Amino acid sequence: MIPIRSEQLRYALLSHLIHLLDTGELQTLLEAGLTPDILDTLRAASARDLASIAGMPQLDVRIHFDPATLEAAYRRHCAIAEMRQLMEYHVMHGAQPPLLVHLFKMTLAEIQQQRALLCPDPPPRGRPALPDPSVREAVHNAWSTIRCMCPPQRQFVELHRAFPDHSIATLWHVVHEFDADAEGIEHLDSSNPTSTP
Repeated sequence: MIPIRSEQLRYALLSHLIHLLDTGELQTLLEAGLTPDILDTLRAASARDLASIAGMPQLDVRIHFDPATLEAAYRRHCAIAEMRQLMEYHVMHGAQPPLLVHLFKMTLAEIQQQRALLCPDPPPRGRPALPDPSVREAVHNAWSTIRCMCPPQRQFVELHRAFPDHSIATLWHVVHEFDADAEGIEHLDSSNPTSTP
């Protein structure tokens, strides 16, 4: 248990108790050990009363953190932040909408919003030209390793870092140039944001 000595925090916690009472969480407060008389006193207290009580040394306020849930929340926060960084990298380096939809479950409206925010210049239209055969061979060789080592959302980031002179759209077409459905990415129905390449 962590003692709370800040008067501001103690005041906020007392106010939170009143908020729980006002929103019908009476049973929760009773189970925490607060008696009906104490709850009635808190409900009738003014803001000045609460501020005075919060400053009393007799008031013992402690909080409890569940370390496992705190660690899980932090891991979740890091995962969300990393996924956003990966999404922004794809947008900034020319990934086409179907790939963004597939990897990040974005809607077309979200893609347009991110492009407007991150890429002031409009994206080039049409299929990008493929690089020279020697470059394409090098891309295929790198891709065979990257796709075995990285999760899908990171694969084209690592490939682009290896070939920074080419957009992610170009690199996508290179790695899919021999696929039977490689042309499909350019003909997806733009009204269906759940389509995947």
